[in-house]
Amino acid sequence: MSADDRRESILQAAILEYGRTGMHATSTEVIAERAGISQPYLFRLFGTKAELITAAIEHHTDGLRAVFRDAVENCPAGLTPLAAMGVAYLELLQDDPNDLRCQLHTWAAASDPAIKEVAQRTYRAVWDEVAELSGESPAEVRRFMSYGMLLTVLGALDLPDLFGDPLETLQEF
Repeated sequence: MSADDRRESILQAAILEYGRTGMHATSTEVIAERAGISQPYLFRLFGTKAELITAAIEHHTDGLRAVFRDAVENCPAGLTPLAAMGVAYLELLQDDPNDLRCQLHTWAAASDPAIKEVAQRTYRAVWDEVAELSGESPAEVRRFMSYGMLLTVLGALDLPDLFGDPLETLQEF
């Protein structure tokens, strides 16, 4: 396995475990085991648990931003960039609940100094990406991000019946 592949494997394992258990209950031993490496090697690569979780949050956010860029680049006729990003986000929510739980744990742990800076920075990066890709006003971006937050919470609570018809709502964007 190449160094890049090993790093990807570790970050995916960290996102999964962090999404399941949150910052303080996340086990570096379980992450190492999932990634097929030793725990000492994990710490050799990332230094501390907080640095590993920070890297996982950044990796997760980079992936989300890439999904949004891809959605806009391949936007079907009749959809606005915001609607295309919204559809792509809905697909993410349906594919892997740990992705959204990773986000929720990050925001919930933002009072922890080890997480606050990365939580602020990555949320702002997503916000800025949405604004740039859509070309919409700050008010429209705020409305879109608010709807995304609602979908995230409903997905985490496993209440998709409260989504209403998200595609209908997304057409308003």
